[in-house]
Amino acid sequence: MHEKINSYLNEMQEETPNCGGQYHFTEIHLPDGERLISRLKSYLLNIEAYKNPFIKIGGKNIIVEERNIENLRLEPIPDYKNLIEDTLKYWREHRTSLDCRRELTDFYYPKEELFKASILDFLKSIKELKTYKMMGIDTYFAPKIGGDMIGDDIIFESKNRIYVLHFGWSS
Repeated sequence: MHEKINSYLNEMQEETPNCGGQYHFTEIHLPDGERLISRLKSYLLNIEAYKNPFIKIGGKNIIVEERNIENLRLEPIPDYKNLIEDTLKYWREHRTSLDCRRELTDFYYPKEELFKASILDFLKSIKELKTYKMMGIDTYFAPKIGGDMIGDDIIFESKNRIYVLHFGWSS
């Protein structure tokens, strides 16, 4: 089912001015553990940019705070429907000087409705679902989670699975 959701999401994005970023709905496989945040940190530490979040400036190692996993926060979201609505609204209105068109196409809204209906039906079917907004780090270097210069990442946690809904922009 999540493949169908991802397909609707990709079709929807094609009707936006955002031609450089990616939208995706992905199941991620995290290391075993009890707390979701610890499991996410372990996953990210397998990626060089997060394992070694430093750059050399003037002979000194300076930490890049956006890649420091100690800054990772998960904000619990009690109502995933409102978060999805708000995130869709933000990204449908997001514009930059590097966009490939000025406005949404006429096909955008029907595709957004298909995406919304499919993801909300899918999420409603999951028992014991927890939703979080991922904050505090840049997920540019973690393509299964983010993969864009700027973006929003929503984590859905069920008993046995973890999904990420990502909206992003890159030049």
